Amino acid sequence: MAFRIEFSPKAENDFLFIIDQYHKLNPSTAERYYLGIIKMIEKLTEYPKMVRTVSEFSDTYYDNYRELIFESSRIIYRIGEETVLIIRIIDGRMLVDTEII
Repeated sequence: MAFRIEFSPKAENDFLFIIDQYHKLNPSTAERYYLGIIKMIEKLTEYPKMVRTVSEFSDTYYDNYRELIFESSRIIYRIGEETVLIIRIIDGRMLVDTEII
């Protein structure tokens, strides 16, 4: 079964902000970063459990939240019945708590 990918409003804003910041520095880097994240997220349509759970949530939400790491970003998502919801795309150095999602 293929899952449908959806972005939360926060994740969409995160992604656009990151791409905009890279574009200000170097447009080709922004394009590479954009394509890299999209390619990783597309893999979730077939293999949503291929990556680790969000370690900060291991006690509370164990299997509900997972994350992809792409370069310096954490792509946090939740697996639903037929969808993968991208919740946030944040700096990989940030710790995640329930307030951020």
